[in-house]
Amino acid sequence: MNDTTKNKDLVKGYLAAINARDIDTLVSLCREDVKNHAAIPEAQGTNGVRTIFGKIWKAMPDHEVACEDLIAEGDRVMARIRMSGTQTGPLEFVRSPLPATGRAVSTEQIHVFRIENGKIAEHWAGHDHLGMLRQLGHNLFATNGGK
Repeated sequence: MNDTTKNKDLVKGYLAAINARDIDTLVSLCREDVKNHAAIPEAQGTNGVRTIFGKIWKAMPDHEVACEDLIAEGDRVMARIRMSGTQTGPLEFVRSPLPATGRAVSTEQIHVFRIENGKIAEHWAGHDHLGMLRQLGHNLFATNGGK
């Protein structure tokens, strides 16, 4: 098996661990100092992975990802995924917490992973956060308390 295939299998395992709510496997696939370019400075490393997914799963217990495309070259793997879930709990963002709405969301995301020595070393992501928040019924730009 070549490195490109191994790297794709690593990302497939990462996505499977997300859907299985298996935080220990998820963390084991990352370097301890994994750099998440899509997260705030306080959410870096494997402790950040634990924090981020703990918050996601609390807000959306039915959260899942479906891999639409997986492309690899060298030490990079790109995954186009569809994320879906129902926000039955609060989104506990550090800078803008949002209450539960009970609404469902389905949105596409692009994730790029850099693999080093069989572990995820870096992660970049493109999310449609505005579309997600609209689907969930959050209006961050409203002047009347979001209603």
